[in-house]
Amino acid sequence: MPKHTPHCSPPTAGSRSPGCAQAHTPRSAPLAGTLLLLVLTSLAGCEPDPAPSPAANTAQAERVAKLDRLVELFTPLAETVTSNITDQRFIDGQALLAELSGPDPALGQLALARLRQDSSPKLSKDVERALITVAARADREGTRTLLENLVTQYGAELSLRTEAVLLFAEVHPDRAVEVLEPYVRKGRHESTLPPAEFLVRSWIIACDKLGKDPVPVLADVATNLYMDSSARVMAVKALGLHPESRLSQQAISAILIESTGDGYLRRMAVQSLLKLVPRESACQILTQVADREGDTNMLFFLKDVLDKNCSR
Repeated sequence: MPKHTPHCSPPTAGSRSPGCAQAHTPRSAPLAGTLLLLVLTSLAGCEPDPAPSPAANTAQAERVAKLDRLVELFTPLAETVTSNITDQRFIDGQALLAELSGPDPALGQLALARLRQDSSPKLSKDVERALITVAARADREGTRTLLENLVTQYGAELSLRTEAVLLFAEVHPDRAVEVLEPYVRKGRHESTLPPAEFLVRSWIIACDKLGKDPVPVLADVATNLYMDSSARVMAVKALGLHPESRLSQQAISAILIESTGDGYLRRMAVQSLLKLVPRESACQILTQVADREGDTNMLFFLKDVLDKNCSR
């Protein structure tokens, strides 16, 4: 097959430019390859990409080395390894992950390429999550579509999609609140999504980043009987951080009188209530709940809370 040569504009009338003529020099001509390169680099529009500078090569090599080290640190150790070694490995891994989380699109692209190239059973879930974290934080714009697709489209490992939804909220909160709200509010989904608990957590992260009030959505989640229990617990805990909202108080009060049998959820509601309203008001509400409580275990819990917080 003949060797392909870059396209060059033909010379103008009267011109004796050797540019494109040299491009057809037979392979047997002396120094043909060298002359061709010299000629092509002298023509406007026919220049090849410049070779990377030594400094650029060094920087890229350092990125590759750091990613290799990241993969090493997040690869699980043998179960026989002592705890001091595993603890130090965890500390070193978190430190390197933080170091690589700054803006560096070239690093982000390398991490993403590594994830795509090596994604297989030989890569642990911890390594996959570390690579997607570096890619998302280092190359925010370059991974925007990828993160959204991982959240909304079935196909990738669920652990990777779960990490992606958290990163999506962190690096693209404006888009995340738009995409996530319908999923967060809906108790049952027709398609496979990251766990509901993490959808709610991502909603909270995105709202915090934007200064957006999360309470209306969290109140819906907390009081939705069809919602996953872990998501409701996450919402109840978050509502306790918004004492200024009347809606938070109403949602928590509604959960306290639920007869669903979810004792853990109701216990978390008690803890949030103590944060939401003045102590005197909380004691009054909890006393009323205790007077009507039919669950013996919950009644003992309420009595203990009242004794610790409301006795004079």
